[in-house]
Amino acid sequence: MTASTAAAAGPVTIDDIARAAGVHPATVSRALRGVSGKVSPDKRAEIERIARELGYQPNAVAASLRTRQTNIAAIVVPDLGNPLFGPIVQGLEQALRRHRLLCLVAQTPVAPAERRELIVALANRQVSGLLILAAESDDPMLEVARQRRLPTVLVNRGSGDREFSSVVSDDRESVRLVLEHLRGLGHRRIAHIAGPAASSTGRARRAAFEEMTRAPGFEACPVVEAAAFTRAAGQDAAGRLLHAGPRPTALFAANDLIALGALDVLRAQGLAVPRDLSLVGHNDMPLVDLIDPPLTTVRVAVEQMSAQGASLFMEHLREPALAPSTRVLMPTLVVRGSTAALDAGAAHEAA
Repeated sequence: MTASTAAAAGPVTIDDIARAAGVHPATVSRALRGVSGKVSPDKRAEIERIARELGYQPNAVAASLRTRQTNIAAIVVPDLGNPLFGPIVQGLEQALRRHRLLCLVAQTPVAPAERRELIVALANRQVSGLLILAAESDDPMLEVARQRRLPTVLVNRGSGDREFSSVVSDDRESVRLVLEHLRGLGHRRIAHIAGPAASSTGRARRAAFEEMTRAPGFEACPVVEAAAFTRAAGQDAAGRLLHAGPRPTALFAANDLIALGALDVLRAQGLAVPRDLSLVGHNDMPLVDLIDPPLTTVRVAVEQMSAQGASLFMEHLREPALAPSTRVLMPTLVVRGSTAALDAGAAHEAA
């Protein structure tokens, strides 16, 4: 059989190679899988040559049935519309491809039952493991990952019990950088729109903000919680914040989309940023430097996060019993036009 006749007859099988080599199919299987001590070096080389000439392609489905694992890593993302996650997913995919892993990307459902069903479906398809960018506290996805013993790494999220390895940005340092910047501009009455309490990032940034603003020198620093990390949730939270009491002179939003929602509300009420209120976001997602005014924000080390997440994932694939670990990356503050020194007149008017 030649390569051309094999192509005409359909996919080349191990039986085809065995007939061409004059050996048993089991011998071909051992040779192509590299089983040591079963096939002589000369016969292995001959079988490999025939396989190449016939255009043989291994059956990935059959291999996964034997090993109970595919070469597919599942990346679970909370919101495919959030510009933060695209670069992280791209970085993970590029890093894992170098290890000959393909990536399947899935968006997290909202309902707990559907979150469970998603991971069950991925496990039943024998994915090699999970990289989850969307874990929440007591998340059913993590429960299924635990039950199925799937190698799992959390990226941009942590788990409070540290049962899973994770790569996170230092949220406490983020808050410190923001408050240091705003205090340096003269702001003392700073508000925070927190992310959802179900997310580790929402909880961590809020806790750090509330702790640090209890220090001397700060005035009333209100906190409202956004229902989600979205622009619409930012609009709702900003509206509640501005109706709750004296207007703050600066606002720190838990992410850039929430900050954009807050900016919408401020403009609708005739307030100018940063003249009437300074605004800070978090993540430095693409294009926030192009809005008016360009957004001051905390930059997450996205490239490092992807590289470290992929590295941790490969470690857990190679050593399933590896103890969980957390890798913490340092953020940086990117100062743009949405923050400015406090004007004494504006501060008095806000009060």
